[in-house]
Amino acid sequence: MSASFGANVLKLLSSKIATQTISFITAPIIARIFLPEHFGTVQLFSSISGVIVVISCLCYEFSIPLGRDKNEVMASFIISVISALAITLVSFILVLILKAKVAIWLKSPELETFLWFLPLTVLLGGVGTAIRSYASRSGKFGAMAWADFGSVSGSIFITIPFGLIFGASAKFLFIGQITGMILSILILFIFLSREFLSEARTANLSLGYIWEVARYHKKFPIYDTWGGLFNSISMQLPPIILGAYFSTTVVGYYSLGNRFVGLPMALLGGSIAQVFFPSAAKEYNETGKLTNIVSNTFKRLVQIGVFPFMILGYFGGPLFGFVFGENWLEAGIYTQILSIYVIFQFISSPLSTVFSIFKRQGTCSLLTLSQLINRMVVLIIFAQFGIARNCLIAYSVVSSIFYILIFYFVYRFSKASISSGIKVLVKYAILSFILLLPVLFVVQITANIYFMLIALVIDIVLYLFILYRIDLDIRNAMHKI
Repeated sequence: MSASFGANVLKLLSSKIATQTISFITAPIIARIFLPEHFGTVQLFSSISGVIVVISCLCYEFSIPLGRDKNEVMASFIISVISALAITLVSFILVLILKAKVAIWLKSPELETFLWFLPLTVLLGGVGTAIRSYASRSGKFGAMAWADFGSVSGSIFITIPFGLIFGASAKFLFIGQITGMILSILILFIFLSREFLSEARTANLSLGYIWEVARYHKKFPIYDTWGGLFNSISMQLPPIILGAYFSTTVVGYYSLGNRFVGLPMALLGGSIAQVFFPSAAKEYNETGKLTNIVSNTFKRLVQIGVFPFMILGYFGGPLFGFVFGENWLEAGIYTQILSIYVIFQFISSPLSTVFSIFKRQGTCSLLTLSQLINRMVVLIIFAQFGIARNCLIAYSVVSSIFYILIFYFVYRFSKASISSGIKVLVKYAILSFILLLPVLFVVQITANIYFMLIALVIDIVLYLFILYRIDLDIRNAMHKI
């Protein structure tokens, strides 16, 4: 992995550390202001909108970093925005027809009002996705970092005052969410406006050329859109199934638990993925190979992902009880269950853009469809027994198998050594387990949460020190910040 790759990841990571620190500090306040059912209602809306936002650009945003010149880049950007407008119109029609039925099916009457804002959310999500892809292609990772910081900060500092002044309500969580999306787009545009407007003015575009670019990248809407749709639906199945078979309170537990089990993915995996795709595309265009960048990126993902997920897997319950209060202990149990598969998601997902680079979107779509079907089947079957935990255990096991298959195909396409990748995973899993053994011992001999927290902090510092000492590339990247 090149030093510039690591430096770009760290640019995004530095902002995400700041934003997630703010989120972590304020989360106990928000959890004590709002009830689980409030989180559940907003989660249901986010699940529905998330499915549509993923395909709002028809995956043409992936063609932006692949542009060979500014004409192709701007054409891909325009195609992405036009696609977002079209999907926004479709979502508006669906809201008119289905909003009441959806609210009844998911046992959330308040959701019917929120669904009126679905088209706006889809439009903001689509435009934001296109702008982020343009920023990634231009190497404006600092701008992306500021956008992340502004989005999270704005959302939080709207939600808390509104909740305290006007009282607990799902609508204030929702207002904070929308505010964050708007701020992210505005901040990115401010940073990119000079370069973007310059390229837009000087680009040689015509309707015929834009159509030609759309046809050239047709595999993205044909394959990646379906793959993205299937993957998004499968990711959003738990809250939807939990809402249909249980209650918004259970969905609320899942929402908070999933948010924190996904913290390493949001903090690190997203940053690495945003840097990996344009870097890997460039290397493949220049050398025709991806072996080294895939192997090195996988190693980094394992190094920085295995340890925090093992912490969540072992100690999620008591950590949630301490941070959010005993009312949220069930969310901590959900976190422990979900960590079973999220560790594999964290390692495999950032590398999944390899399918696009090798034009193997069809394979990825078939895998994702298979995952969707399997997740849906096990969730519905286990929901019949009336125990939400069992649903999530089955979901985690099936999901783990899928992400292991993603790892296999990524390594196979890039001609990297699968056995070497497995050895790296086992090595750092063993190291993490050895470091966590003293904490497990502390938990067994004492019920004092503070002793456990002190032991975890010591372990985290020790693990980071070990990574710094044994890896020259990490040291070099740190020195370049």
